[in-house]
Amino acid sequence: MPIPNETIDEWVYGLPNAEVLHIVSLLGEKKDGYSEFNYYPFRSSKVPGEEPTFEEWLNGRYDRRFKVHEFPAVDARSMQPETFDSVVRQIRVLLDAGRTVVVVDSAGEVRTGNLCSSMGYRSMGY
Repeated sequence: MPIPNETIDEWVYGLPNAEVLHIVSLLGEKKDGYSEFNYYPFRSSKVPGEEPTFEEWLNGRYDRRFKVHEFPAVDARSMQPETFDSVVRQIRVLLDAGRTVVVVDSAGEVRTGNLCSSMGYRSMGY
């Protein structure tokens, strides 16, 4: 079932204000291989298609600037160590540069929770 644009609107309007908001996306697949992007009106930049990418969709719909950094991972599973290390490096580079960073996945429990915990932050998952 697709997530309505109005629901995504509520999420976006609750995000921190920043000149450029950096979103580190861990969206990828469900355990059965189903793409998590199938729930949204956008696609991963890692997959060809006609729909706009996550970043294109955000920048086209909202009067804000977004930069999406994609690290596809499997829902409800820990990330592969090399992916995990890449995500940590990307977040540290952004934070060291004074950027505002939001990490997202489907529910925020396993992937985002493990990542935030390992970096000394608490997850804002709901």
